[in-house]
Amino acid sequence: MEKLFTLLISFLILNSINSQVIFQVTESPNDASLLGVYDSRWADPISSGYSATPDMTNSGNAIEAELVFAEDATTFGVLDPNANNNPSWQDACEPVINDLTGKIAVVYRSFCWHDIKAYYAQQAGAIGVIIINREPGTFGMGGTTYASSITIPVVAIGSEEGDLLKAQIAAGGVVAFIGTKIGLHPNDMGTSKSDIVMAESFSNPISLSQDSSELNLDLGLWTYNQGSNPQNGVTASVNIDFEGNTIHSFTSNPVNFTAPLGIVVDTQYIDLGNFGRTSWQSGVYTITYSIYPNIADDDSADNVVVSQFKVTNDNTYSKSRVDVLNQPIATSGKYLWEGVTSYDDFEVCIQYKNPNASRLNATGLTYSCTPVGSSMSGELLEVRLYEWNDVFSDANDPSFPAPASLWSLNQIGSATDFYIDESESGVNKYLEFTESPISLNDNQRYLFCVYTSSDSLQVGFDSKIDYYATVNNYLEYSGPVKTLATGGSSQWYAAGFGFETTPAIVAHFDFPTNITNYESDKVLIPYPNPTANLLTIPLRKKVAGKVTVEMFDLSGKLVLTENSLLNGAPLKINVSAITNGSYLIRTIFSDGTQDSYKIAVNR
Repeated sequence: MEKLFTLLISFLILNSINSQVIFQVTESPNDASLLGVYDSRWADPISSGYSATPDMTNSGNAIEAELVFAEDATTFGVLDPNANNNPSWQDACEPVINDLTGKIAVVYRSFCWHDIKAYYAQQAGAIGVIIINREPGTFGMGGTTYASSITIPVVAIGSEEGDLLKAQIAAGGVVAFIGTKIGLHPNDMGTSKSDIVMAESFSNPISLSQDSSELNLDLGLWTYNQGSNPQNGVTASVNIDFEGNTIHSFTSNPVNFTAPLGIVVDTQYIDLGNFGRTSWQSGVYTITYSIYPNIADDDSADNVVVSQFKVTNDNTYSKSRVDVLNQPIATSGKYLWEGVTSYDDFEVCIQYKNPNASRLNATGLTYSCTPVGSSMSGELLEVRLYEWNDVFSDANDPSFPAPASLWSLNQIGSATDFYIDESESGVNKYLEFTESPISLNDNQRYLFCVYTSSDSLQVGFDSKIDYYATVNNYLEYSGPVKTLATGGSSQWYAAGFGFETTPAIVAHFDFPTNITNYESDKVLIPYPNPTANLLTIPLRKKVAGKVTVEMFDLSGKLVLTENSLLNGAPLKINVSAITNGSYLIRTIFSDGTQDSYKIAVNR
């Protein structure tokens, strides 16, 4: 299970402790293009629970050795669906049988806890462990079976990095360094994607972004001196480009940085002002942050960081990145692992608040899911819209609701969908709220959410965007997550799965519309609901020909199916033989379009 974060992460001097510990390929005899530093995450003692793992922020604990795949006693040739169909005998979920003495073991993430993999590799003589994720992006590591026995460093990398390296690792001779950057080079200023202030949201509706009073960017970054020498006269700059043209440029005054003192690094925030436009245009804007040391940098790879945001002409809103069609980009999926705790449901959300929210109506959400294992057929989910009515000024307000408290939420929108089969895996799907269009209030906090009680669905997330410094700047959470443990009560995690990954959800809006006119083009609501015996389904205009009606219970079981020929009248469905409960009705029309409704039978 991914680690869920309950509190706002304070920006302390050592906030970049993980980014100071690097995974760097130093030798690759057959492919020099693989040399360099890779995105990674170190399992530090506090977050992982590996209390005996060495402090890799101490340069004396750095290691450098050949990378070698660990091999356990699992049948050779079997691929593991839990490990992105990578070799199951290389996930170290069983005792390792090859000699790893003096090597850095490489294993695949799969079904067992990370401490088990590290322990078995350690028992085979490994001096460090690299865990390749089954999806893009890094992840937090944990486990309790052998946590206190792990005495070697453990590092996670994403599946994309693993795919680049695995062939050459198997060929042999690839050497890597794991350790701190502090003092590694004499002159080494740096920053990272988690240290820059981005736009508060990636997609910003143009109707709410008219000028600088409505969309105004805070600009700045945290930067630090990792080299052994002091650095004087360092400057930072920001450039904003739109359609190939620079529309804003600003450079800071010179800043002086002291040399590191042990593991304490001089870290300073460089304020680069604000930026707004007298008239925003729709399209993609690129923000480039650059650091300029006064002395040539020995490792300039972390001196430039780029982010983007978008002003959308179709009034879509997102925290995740989107493609040219304003569809969310999901690089990974999240679900709740039930190896220790059983869950009834979970919910992933994006927060929305705008001083001019009443200009637009909410209509629905776009999202994607992938199967946890190999099947997602018949799995259900809902999209929901809540008013978030807890009273607090920002994330630092002591009145901010506690994680285990009942957040004050008023649900004002919902719709239900289900997955036909695996052909819909990773496909972006738009689901309109049954109550659409939903009017909104200025300065009201809202949560746009994807809810599921299924343990077979993982909801799409974008792990290529990091809101760490941005949330700490604007003090508004980006992607809260709720869980409900079996027999327990709901628990909200305001920081979700961490600021380095955000729900790949797009919220859709339209202009306030006369309800009478709008109803003529939208799917109408079945009635009566709840129903006892006879359910009437009004049909939207322009559908004709044959229709198939399917009724599913909440486990995805088909309980009723009927075929009819449309004659312009509403459909009548006899549900007298159906037991009391909640159901999903799906209507499939001859033109290939479908509508779904959530109904209840109660008599």
